[in-house]
Amino acid sequence: MKTIFLFVMVIVLTYFAGQWLGQANIKKIDTSEITHISYCDPTKQICIMDKNDIHYNLQFNGVPSALSPFLVLVKINGLQPDFIELAFDMEGMDMGYNKHSLVKNKTDWQAKVILPVCTLGRNDWILNVKMMFDNKSVITQYKFSQSE
Repeated sequence: MKTIFLFVMVIVLTYFAGQWLGQANIKKIDTSEITHISYCDPTKQICIMDKNDIHYNLQFNGVPSALSPFLVLVKINGLQPDFIELAFDMEGMDMGYNKHSLVKNKTDWQAKVILPVCTLGRNDWILNVKMMFDNKSVITQYKFSQSE
């Protein structure tokens, strides 16, 4: 009887320890990060973001193609960010480290970027544009398909 009791206690304690450890590993929601989803395709037109205090135009100068550099331009209308960073991702894929910092010049922010290669041949891209304002980051996602 003592053996069964000890066995049940070990199982119960293991369960609760797992629950407690799982709660400790849950990432807290970062309220300093705001994400917007844009339905504009930057390969087809200049995309305009106008949400809250964030106003900018995003433009690809060139056709995105794997391993061929093209220029990304961001023109800010209003509040200037501390920095802008781009990353190309795909749903359910690890695209490795491919972050690009934009450089500010007199009229806009820009960077020459390279689209990573997808080993599966997919072309359904998500561009994450991250802007940092003081301690608040704003991320806008744009979906596009690469030209064949």
